Amino acid sequence: VCAHSNGRGFNVARTLDGRTQYIGCTATAEEGALLYARELGTEASAAAAAAAAAESMTAAEAEQAAAAEGLTLVRSSRSSTGFEGVCAKSKGRGFNVARTLDGRTQYIGCTATAEEGALLYARELGTEASAAAAAAAAGAAAESMT
Repeated sequence: VCAHSNGRGFNVARTLDGRTQYIGCTATAEEGALLYARELGTEASAAAAAAAAAESMTAAEAEQAAAAEGLTLVRSSRSSTGFEGVCAKSKGRGFNVARTLDGRTQYIGCTATAEEGALLYARELGTEASAAAAAAAAGAAAESMT
């Protein structure tokens, strides 16, 4: 469930088999959550809620998880969050995570912290690609300083 950029309601969508499935639009976040839960069904929504509660992590935990998984968080001097693919939501309500693939924006998810968003982004890229992207970003940052 994500807020509209103009502040008028909430979009409800889910990812199924790698594709975003639009479910609907609601006036409140609570209505959106209910619509999402109904779409998933009783057992799946309970499992998703438990997983979401377990996934919420602090910035330090996100850094530790990336290291444990062999991932590299891709830093960016061009982003206000400091991470590639992670954008702050309006009104300070978390962060959106997306990437551009073949000229199209691929929405990855929403997170509570920028570091958690960077971890989600790195997981989407994978071990080798996240390390390569981080190296390229570091090289570009060093080049701009000279």
